[in-house]
Amino acid sequence: MPEPILTLENAGLRQGGSWLFRGLDLTIDARDRLALIGRNGVGKTTLLKLIAGEIDLDEGRRAVSPALTVVRLDQDPDLAGFATLGDYVRAGGDAPADHLLDSVASRLGADLDRDANTASGGERRRAALVRALATQPGLLLLDEPTNHLDIAAIEWLESWLERYTGAFLSISHDRTFLTRLTKNCLWLDRGTLRRAEVGFGGFEEWSDRVVAEESKNASKLDTKLRAEEHWLLRGVTARRSRNEGRLAKLIELRATRKA
Repeated sequence: MPEPILTLENAGLRQGGSWLFRGLDLTIDARDRLALIGRNGVGKTTLLKLIAGEIDLDEGRRAVSPALTVVRLDQDPDLAGFATLGDYVRAGGDAPADHLLDSVASRLGADLDRDANTASGGERRRAALVRALATQPGLLLLDEPTNHLDIAAIEWLESWLERYTGAFLSISHDRTFLTRLTKNCLWLDRGTLRRAEVGFGGFEEWSDRVVAEESKNASKLDTKLRAEEHWLLRGVTARRSRNEGRLAKLIELRATRKA
């Protein structure tokens, strides 16, 4: 079985003095087509930055295959210091070849001669998408890639990703885009990351099963917790070792239910 191209092991990140993620595990394989799903504010974009290596972990380990290129599409690319959008996409020693940039730009409707200082948010994002795709990385991290694209450009992007030989992970509110392209889902929920072996089209059914199972387990835990608290309320002392152990178990159950 091929080795994964990127892993996060027991990953933790603090934000504002508390843990945004902790104990998070992730494996990405060479041809993965992943949707990253979660409510607004749970840290999806931050997780992309962790995967890209732009943020250091406070806990855990990030491992990447040798020679793997990871590119993240930024929702708000920094164009400071560039005269034109073309200067931005061609900057750096790792910039894609001009013919690749020009080909992708024409398909996405990006004007690379546009003044970077007066370009709109949509024009800036299209330029960032041009550079990301033309780089042809081993792992492509896409944050709302269809924003500001017309239907023809979205259809071309979908076709490009279908032919793409690397792995990609996408955040998107475009349900059609995710349904057509993704094969697996990552669900970021309350600091926990779960992987589903279904594409976005099967996510709701899968997540409903997860929630139902969690509710069932919580109900069982509540029943056990009530029984143990009833035992405590009967006035049983905790002097004997057996009762001390039972009291410790009650404290543990309370902590588990609170979590």
